[in-house]
Amino acid sequence: MKRKSLLLDFDDTIVDFKSAEAYAFYKLAEHYNLEVNNEDLQNFMLVNEAHWNAFQKNELTKTEVLSQRFEVYFESHQLTVDGNEADQIFRNELANAPIKYFRNTKDTLAQLKTQHDLYIVTNGVLETQERRIAKTEIEQWFKDIFVSEQTGYQKPMPEFFDFVFNVIGEDKRENAIIIGDSLSSDILGGKNAGIKTCWFNPRKKINESSIIPDHTINSLDQILTLIK
Repeated sequence: MKRKSLLLDFDDTIVDFKSAEAYAFYKLAEHYNLEVNNEDLQNFMLVNEAHWNAFQKNELTKTEVLSQRFEVYFESHQLTVDGNEADQIFRNELANAPIKYFRNTKDTLAQLKTQHDLYIVTNGVLETQERRIAKTEIEQWFKDIFVSEQTGYQKPMPEFFDFVFNVIGEDKRENAIIIGDSLSSDILGGKNAGIKTCWFNPRKKINESSIIPDHTINSLDQILTLIK
């Protein structure tokens, strides 16, 4: 069997980002003496996701995303905050949040490593992602880690993947597959890069987009039989 190159997203693919996001959100609200509940958290997640989606479409710069997401959210609570300050607090707490893996993740990665080459491909702020990744055992499974800020491009831009394959070897593109939770980032990115795609969908969301993955899995261990 020829070794494949598996490009795996980090947030909400290897680790549960929603739990880390919730931790950081409540810490941030506490800083501003704002009483919040789960509904407030869900509203913030929608605002945050919308801003990052705009970034992926090049509608906002990363700097605009980092500050404006908080300015927009807190405005709904009639609070004016310094977006840059809120961002620093939030990302620090995000890095401090306990790491929570999805079911079977570590055992699956250990098995995959013996047969294939594994790489992390993630969007996000380099410093924050490095701090979060450092709290995991990822180095024992992955050959390299690629963060969008480091590459100068973000998923789903083809240039992001060009950067990756320039480092790991262009010859690996033919047998590569990307596995990630985001249709608009991971799956569209994989299609833009001309590689196979696998949508990791543990929460069993309905795909209402025009982006169709080659494969869909609900648990990471399903990839073991998928790529034999």
